[in-house]
Amino acid sequence: MKNLNSRSTPASSILHAAFILSILLTLSSCFGSKPVSYFSNGHLDSLKSEEIKIPDQIIQKGDLLSITIYSDNPEATAIFNQAGVAATASATTTPTKTLGIQPPSSSSGGGYLVDNSGNIRLHAIGEIHAEGMTKDQLGAAITGKLMAINVLSNPYCVIRYSNFKITVLGEVKNPGVFTVSGEKASILEAMGLAGDISDYGLKGRVLLIREINGRRTYARVDLLDPNIFASPNFYLRQNDVLLVEADKRKPTALDQQTLSYIAVGATVVSSIAILITLFQ
Repeated sequence: MKNLNSRSTPASSILHAAFILSILLTLSSCFGSKPVSYFSNGHLDSLKSEEIKIPDQIIQKGDLLSITIYSDNPEATAIFNQAGVAATASATTTPTKTLGIQPPSSSSGGGYLVDNSGNIRLHAIGEIHAEGMTKDQLGAAITGKLMAINVLSNPYCVIRYSNFKITVLGEVKNPGVFTVSGEKASILEAMGLAGDISDYGLKGRVLLIREINGRRTYARVDLLDPNIFASPNFYLRQNDVLLVEADKRKPTALDQQTLSYIAVGATVVSSIAILITLFQ
């Protein structure tokens, strides 16, 4: 009996070691981050129906604007618009053609680039300060200058952004810079464009980086709170950056490599223990 017990000791020890490795591997996987649902800190059913208020976008330095000028006399209006380009404007899609004489500050693709001083320059009108204005305010300023020079009958203009974009980084499945054609995007739509937040992303800690009047601002957005719909940060502005923080429990590359080694080790040890048991 003594010799039999001594023979069985190595196999028992190896099986015991394999069992411990398996437990360690299982425990390590249990400490991983678990997916958390949006708005899980409240009840959406408790929210009251309210009017949707979409904030006006504010023109910033670096914005590319499509400006189309109209009036009762199209032939006279043509001198204010880009040569050879038909006037097009849509309420639902971004114009593919921009109108207006190509100024030095505009890009080769058409449109008016707001320069580092916050200005644009239009033919026969000159320099106009656009930074800090809404599209309606800039349109009123341009129309006022057109009426002052008295060359067009009932002039008005349509302004759209040609480079409305947002950036989503961090713990999302498809980070990147996204162009928004409709000039309106909510933070949830941004997450959708980025493929949603990964399992290791913290929905309650999304950092919003925004430039307002030449100053960079920072705000935390909690996507676990249903009241986010009433937040002024729910709708994004052009050039906004969203950074989704990662759970501190997210395994690093070294952690993942270690777990793979443990898994392989447990498999090898278990196989050896089985072979020893079979041939002893």
